[in-house]
Amino acid sequence: MTTQWKKSTCPYCGVGCGLMVEVEKNKVIRVYGMKGHPINDGDICALPANYPSLFTAKGRLTHPMIRRNGELVPVTWDEAIIHVTNGFSRIIKEYGPGAIAFYGGAANFTEEYYLINKLMKAAIGTNNVECTARLCMASSAIGFISTLGADAPPTCYADIEDADLFFIAGNNMAVSLPVLFRRICAARIKNSAKIIVVDPRRSETASVADIHLQIKPGTDVALNNALAHILMKEGFIHEEIVEHYTTGLRDLKEILKEYPPSRVAKITGCTEKQIIETARIIGQAKAMLTFWFQGYNQSTQAVFKNNTLHNLSLLTNNFCRPGAGPLSITGEANTLGCRWVGTLSHLLPGMRMVTNPRHRQEVAAYWGIPAEKIQPTPGRSIIDIIDGLHTGEVRALWVISSNPAASLPHTHWVEEGLAKAEMLVVQDIFHPTETTMLADVVLAGAQWCEKTGTLISSERRVELAEKIIEPPGLAKSDCEIIWLIARAMGFNKEFPYTSPEEVFEEWKGITRGRICDMSGVNYERLRNRVGPQLPCPEASHPGTARLFTDFQFPRPDGRAALLARDYKEPAETANIEYPFVLLTGRLACHFNTSTRTGRIKRLNDIEPVNFVEIHPIDAKHLGIEQGDEVDVTSRRGRVRGVARIKDRVRTGNVFMSIHYGKASSLGDCNLVNLVCNPVYDVHSKQPEFKYCAVKIEKVERK
Repeated sequence: MTTQWKKSTCPYCGVGCGLMVEVEKNKVIRVYGMKGHPINDGDICALPANYPSLFTAKGRLTHPMIRRNGELVPVTWDEAIIHVTNGFSRIIKEYGPGAIAFYGGAANFTEEYYLINKLMKAAIGTNNVECTARLCMASSAIGFISTLGADAPPTCYADIEDADLFFIAGNNMAVSLPVLFRRICAARIKNSAKIIVVDPRRSETASVADIHLQIKPGTDVALNNALAHILMKEGFIHEEIVEHYTTGLRDLKEILKEYPPSRVAKITGCTEKQIIETARIIGQAKAMLTFWFQGYNQSTQAVFKNNTLHNLSLLTNNFCRPGAGPLSITGEANTLGCRWVGTLSHLLPGMRMVTNPRHRQEVAAYWGIPAEKIQPTPGRSIIDIIDGLHTGEVRALWVISSNPAASLPHTHWVEEGLAKAEMLVVQDIFHPTETTMLADVVLAGAQWCEKTGTLISSERRVELAEKIIEPPGLAKSDCEIIWLIARAMGFNKEFPYTSPEEVFEEWKGITRGRICDMSGVNYERLRNRVGPQLPCPEASHPGTARLFTDFQFPRPDGRAALLARDYKEPAETANIEYPFVLLTGRLACHFNTSTRTGRIKRLNDIEPVNFVEIHPIDAKHLGIEQGDEVDVTSRRGRVRGVARIKDRVRTGNVFMSIHYGKASSLGDCNLVNLVCNPVYDVHSKQPEFKYCAVKIEKVERK
């Protein structure tokens, strides 16, 4: 029996760990960490380690299906492609290009999203192109753009070993990014480094912190302003140096006067002593590395949280040098690649904006189309797409490798919107999911190891994940499905591709001269090797570990922006009727809505149903005991879980996981997004998953 192995990269979070995949007889039998890889050096988390059973899991799609007489029935690919293209073409003819929308998952390959952007924005003529980066990192992206001038994470993972202070905010890294967190713990010992954790919940990460600031949910802007206030007041900031590479210091100093620690202690629930001690540790640090995640990004003040966190780094010269700066880690494997290839409604490929005339002209010239073909205004965000389905302004939605019927807030509203679509096309690897159950057409896609493409990690490293085994049955790669639909719609000339490598070669040309320049990269360079960090403009270039080391930023004056941001309360606050604040978060054994991990028995058995963490004082007041079933109700709906009475949350807060949907043993009531609020940050349009007002009731058994 011949055993083969091949290098790949992790298909889950955006860390980009190097993996080795072992195959026998077209079957993946083992996945393990790649020794010597600069990210994980053989380490691996539970998700990819348990991936092999997913290739043969129940519910795997092996053929396309069309809904007929209320039932999804198998069809040939020719039937499916004709049905989809006829439906899309009719809707475009009757209602215009804006009646079509796309939504995908951020774990898709960059090549797939390059094709989608070209089809939707150049061929069809609509900017209604979205992906789950909107739910994950849109706020980080706008934060970088407003502070630095570009959506360009400037640091790298190697900075972990050079830092002597880790500032971790709204990020339970021990659960969400365990490989990197183990590197942090090792560096802490080696460098005698300190860890500051800001989190409303005493998470696994907070349990090892030197200081845990257990703030009231949503108060991070006030906290960051108070820290900057103290740094300024106590002389930790060298203003002449800071003004050399930033703008806005005068305005920032004015607003900081309003945030003394005495006031902010009342806002955040932290003590004055904690806030002052934290600021002094930041001021005394030689190199501070900041991490943040959905606790920041999924908020109506998300961009302001990002800006004020960047302020702390810029004010203390913790930027653009080893061990110092902002290190944003994405929650999905290719969220940075999605943004750079333009898979959000305001973007174009190569870090360009649809609102910028020069950018539209550059992309149009590259694609050989009139510049007028690219719409000059942003398309709809995913929440606005759902709203458009309700109003009839959006008539068709094409979903690839995502599960919006479970992942978006206010689930019943989302389901009602999806049900109103004249054509809902869902392209995935499993059925049923919450979204495929609503589909008019289901297209059987290939998954990781069954197709080829590239991913871009959170440290700007491009990696190749090659096809290692054949997909089951009639399933096809996403690239092939996209270009088949494009050709059937009449765009043969624009979509002549026969391989993902051809798509990559075209895509990289549009990055030349940009921060995401990958001109020096090709598939051969990436095969069984560690990919370079971008920009990588020439074949001989080793890649770029850190950006802006010369303190020249891509803003008109070349300086970064210190931004004066005021604290505002979340969009919805607790009251007498809904006295609790619901927090949501991840678990180590699951990923997103568990459409994949929920089918891996070893992982699913760890946490088979959702739970509700309640503080002991609140539980006693409500008459709730450990293991009781409880209902969590908001203005939008009700979710049910098993009570876990722990002091990990503050009094007045409860915590639930994001991973459970209709497939769980408690059914539909287990899905936390039934109660979550669809409001979003006006700058990033990222929904506020991390804060909604709820009431708690024990479920009385008859």
